[in-house]
Order: sequence, then C-alpha cells, then structure tokens
Amino acid sequence: MSAAPLLALDAVSKRFVRRLDAAEKIVNLFGGKRREEVVHAVDSVSLQIAEGEVVGLVGESGCGKSTLGRVVAGVHAPSEGRVLWRGRDVESLSGAERREATLKIQMIFQDPMSSLNPRMRVRDIVGEAPRVHGLVSGDEIADYVDRMLLRVGLDPSYKSRYPHQFSGGQRQRIGIARALAVQPDFLVCDESIAALDVSIQAQVLNLFMDLREDLGLTYLFISHDLGVVEHLADRVVIMYLGRVVESAPAVELFADPNHPYARALLAEVPRIDTRKRVFQPVKGEIPSPLAPPSGCHFHPRCPHAKPRCREQAPALREIAPGRMSACHLNDG
Repeated sequence: MSAAPLLALDAVSKRFVRRLDAAEKIVNLFGGKRREEVVHAVDSVSLQIAEGEVVGLVGESGCGKSTLGRVVAGVHAPSEGRVLWRGRDVESLSGAERREATLKIQMIFQDPMSSLNPRMRVRDIVGEAPRVHGLVSGDEIADYVDRMLLRVGLDPSYKSRYPHQFSGGQRQRIGIARALAVQPDFLVCDESIAALDVSIQAQVLNLFMDLREDLGLTYLFISHDLGVVEHLADRVVIMYLGRVVESAPAVELFADPNHPYARALLAEVPRIDTRKRVFQPVKGEIPSPLAPPSGCHFHPRCPHAKPRCREQAPALREIAPGRMSACHLNDG
C-alpha cells in the first residue's frame, strides 16, 4: 500500500435543509413558529484511505454512513470540509482533471433494480459512460462491453436484455460492470450485497476480492453486516450519528474494541462460541439527526457517561499506532 492516501476527507460535514413551504411561511406571518429543519447527516468526519486498502464503514441505520459514501463518490457535495483525491481538493479541480477524478471514484448501490435504468438494455447501461467520455471508440464499444460482462461473470450474449430479465445477483453484477467500464481506481460499495440472497452474497464478495487483486482497486465498503466487514476489510471505521467514533485495523478492532459504542456493537456479532447468549441490542434508540445530543453523541446510551461527556465532544485521536478513538475515557 502507498504511504500517501489515495483519498482523504478533511473535516467533512453534510447537512440537509428542509425549507419552509408557502403555507408554513404564511403561518409564521400570523405568529406561527415554524422553522426550517436541518438534518445533520455527517458531522466533521476526517478519514484517509490508502491505495489498495479496503475500509469497512459500519454503524446503525441512520448514522450517516451512506451519506458519507455519496459525498466520497461525488453524488453529494459536502456542506463543509474537503474531499481530497491524490492530495488535491476535488472541488478546486476543473476541466479534464475534475472529469478524471470523478470517473476514478465510482459507486455501487444497494438495490440494483433501482439503480439500473429499466428502459435501457445491458449493452447501453455498461457501454454508455465509456463511450460518452471517450474512453472507448464507437467501433470498439461492443467488444469492450463483452469484456466487462465477462469480467464480472456474465454471459455477453445476454447484453441485449433488460434489467428485469435478470436475477438480483446478476443485476448487481451488471452494476459492477457499469462501474468498472470507466476504469475506476476507487469503488464505494453501499450495502451492495444486502439485497441479495445469502448464497449469492458470497459469490459477489469473492468477485469484489478478485477485482481488487486483478485491478488494484481500493474500496470503501459500507455495511451493517459486521461479519462481512470482518472478513473483507483491512481497516474498520465505526460511525455513530454522523461522527467517526473509532478506526482501527480489522483484526485489532474485532479482538479489542475501544469505544463503548464499538464494544456494544461488536459484542452482538454472532459467533459459534457464544451461540447460547441472549441477544441484547445496544440500549436506547439512536437520537434524531434533526437534534443531535450535545457533547458526545453517544452519551445518552453510554453506561460510562460522565458530566463531561454531555458538555464536550471528544476528539478523534490516536490511542495506539494505527488506532483512533473518540472517547473521554481514553484521557485517563
């Protein structure tokens, strides 16, 4: 792996604002107190991903991991902070450099039926982007599409079919072929096996690993399945309510998590030697991103919370070589 990060996030935040509609504005004219709603989806996340690395991004539903993935892929622009590609701010790039950076980071979505155009044939779904961006000439596009389909384990003779004529696993492979067609270096996989049958999940995971080996790809693998992340990732990043609470090599994190939320989350990973345990989810419910708690976001659910946790947000800092955690308990 390269010492310099391929991709870096520098204090990235993403907020979604629901503006007042006309009726609510009229209500306010007559003394109403309607306000714009602001969803704090991602809150000052800094992260570095080295070339060739597989980073697993995990957390409960609503923690902001999918939004962060979309910011990385350029689907959403950050509200604050910077996304750096090979050391350069993506927002500051222009022309050919911006286009190249955009193509080099591709995203594979959770539901292939929703992310594939139902009115387009597979040959057009896979071949449109490389043709439009001039990566392949018109004379070569048919053979190029065939090679992309073969690479993901699909028969090129099916390229005249529509997405609904394929199984879920085959549709996901089409989505992967579409991403690979623009020759990316970095793939954001957003719950990309969650919608598949368990028997098909293993096949797609093996495909991801083969592609990493053959093409030297780097992955941000977003998932709620901790077992898959443990098997797949070199490093694991845990998010809670928009913030990164812990980051560590996968082996170390699963052996000895540091942050109380990470410990609670990983304690419930199914294992053979703990099969007789009664399942106990993390106590309490994740707070609303419309009104996140003060201080440490996890303090309302943390069994170790102290007054300082309610008042001051802990900084994400190094607690051991290669390990980062955001918890006041590490201050001694």
